[in-house]
Order: sequence, then structure tokens, then C-alpha cells
Amino acid sequence: MDWAAFLSYVLVSCITPGPNTMISMSGGLQRGFRYTLRYSSGVFLGFLAVSLLAALAGALLYGFLPAAEPWLLALGAAYILYLAWRVWRSSPDAPDGGGAYRGVLSGVAMQFINVKGVLFALTAMASYVLPHFREPLAIALISTLMAACCFVCCCLWALFGSVFEGLYRRHTKAVNAVMALALAFCAVSLLL
Repeated sequence: MDWAAFLSYVLVSCITPGPNTMISMSGGLQRGFRYTLRYSSGVFLGFLAVSLLAALAGALLYGFLPAAEPWLLALGAAYILYLAWRVWRSSPDAPDGGGAYRGVLSGVAMQFINVKGVLFALTAMASYVLPHFREPLAIALISTLMAACCFVCCCLWALFGSVFEGLYRRHTKAVNAVMALALAFCAVSLLL
């Protein structure tokens, strides 16, 4: 497995703006970092469950249709390129999800309706993990690593919410370009 490409994909997917990061930033600004830890803990638990379910779905698909692997890799690369394009074109004025911020259960529930997170888990499992690992312990550890990255990134957005928001607004194009290039690297590495 290309760990550099995988970890880049995980980090970029977790740190870029999305429902989890925006709700965390909003919660940090409105209610403080300490309260935001509840939501971030829910993100960890919920994403861990989504990631394990994505691994199970991918493993079943690989088991029944081994010829699907190249197609899944191509689909994963195409989706990552789409994400790169979306990140490059994104704006700092995205909605913050204000009312959605509640606590641990809100964080868990969000993972099952967060399209970005579900697609991230499916793509990571099908494109990076399952072609190399099938052991339940390895998959559980990698899922835990991904969920921990989501947790840490949510905490960073909460902790530095107001500072990061100001920086992002001033340097939107540069930040988006770096993140988009990192995602494009991940997509290309899948196909090599």
C-alpha cells in the first residue's frame, strides 16, 4: 500500500471544509472548545462505524466480484479528482450548519448522513485498504486511524476556528490550490 498517498488522502479529506469541520468551527466559536469535544467524540465514533461498514461492503464486493477491483480503483480516482475540483472551487462562505451542533449523538448521527464522509470511507476502503488488507484487525486499526484523524481535524477546526476562518478567508485560493493538488496526487497514485 502506498502509505504516503493514503495518509495524504485521509488528511486532506478530514481537514478540508465539510459538515464535520464547519459544525466544529461553529461550535467552537459559539460554545467553546470544551463543549465541541462532545461533538468531535461523536464524529470519531460515528465515522469509525461508517468506515467499518464501508470495509465490509467493499470486502463483500471484492469477494463476489474480484474483477471489480480495477473499476473500483478507477471510480475512487475519479471521485478523488472530483473532490479536488470541488476543493479548488470552494468558497469560505459555505453554510456552517449552526443548528446541527448538539453533542455526541449529533456527531454520531451526522456521519450516517454526511455524504462527504460516507464517500470518503468507501473510497478509502475500496481504493487503498482492501486491495492490500483483508484481515479484520488490520481493517479495524486503519478505520480507527481514519476516525482519529477526523476527530483531530474537528478539534483543530474548533480550537482555531476564528483564527483559521480569518486566514482561510484571506488566503482561500492558495489553501484550496494546495489541497486540490494533494487530492490530485492521491488520485493519480491510485492508477499507477
